[in-house]
Amino acid sequence: MAQLERGTHLTREGAIAILTMSNPGKRNAFSVEMREDLTRHLEDLQRDSSCRAIVLQGADGCFSAGGDVSGFGTKTVIDYRAGLIASHRFVRLLITGEKPVVAAVEGYAYGAGLGLALCCDQVVAARDAKLCASFAKIGLMPDMGLLWTLPQRVGVGRAKEMIMLATVVGAEEGLGIGLVDEVADSGGALAAAMALAERFAATAPSATGLTKAMLARHPLGLEDQLEWEAQGQGLLFTTADVAEGVAAFRAKRPATFKGE
Repeated sequence: MAQLERGTHLTREGAIAILTMSNPGKRNAFSVEMREDLTRHLEDLQRDSSCRAIVLQGADGCFSAGGDVSGFGTKTVIDYRAGLIASHRFVRLLITGEKPVVAAVEGYAYGAGLGLALCCDQVVAARDAKLCASFAKIGLMPDMGLLWTLPQRVGVGRAKEMIMLATVVGAEEGLGIGLVDEVADSGGALAAAMALAERFAATAPSATGLTKAMLARHPLGLEDQLEWEAQGQGLLFTTADVAEGVAAFRAKRPATFKGE
């Protein structure tokens, strides 16, 4: 397979969109080109009704070793802040967008790479993968939403350890603490992630999208949660997908959801 140019590349397998991050020679360190491509593709895919799930991976056997540090120390505070605000566009799309997203992690998911993985709904990691919130090693705090996503997965105490001490976590340990959702054989993360994405693609799109949106607002107070529940569920009861789901249940057959 030819080496991909720097950026984030989109391919399709039926209803599944595969986004592949590439920064050759740098273990897919996250670059401006990757950020801009990823944002554009995610915005397009949110509008594409034929896309029912997304898989995010890195090229050449590595998810992402973190941010591209080649430009560090050369910009102003305003420049750095603007770059992070631009990154927040795809962070929001991954976390709150209607399409379920599965991360396929091979090799390293360090720093910004770990942040990207944890923005996804599910994380599939190869058995020899390594995950690390490595920001402290260069005197930084986490970004890419990691201060929000990591405590939700592993708890505040473990998140503090991982962040402040830049602890390296293997896939098996990650599975045990909730950092990883599934462990695959080395080289098999994409296949396992695709299988999981196919399962997500078979769900009712509106219900899945509303569920993601509501979970992204946690923690909510009880009254706010119940209000969201009443609004969202009230809308879903009127959809053709619910009628299909009920008919399939009564006929004891799998439902075929169309997002209608």
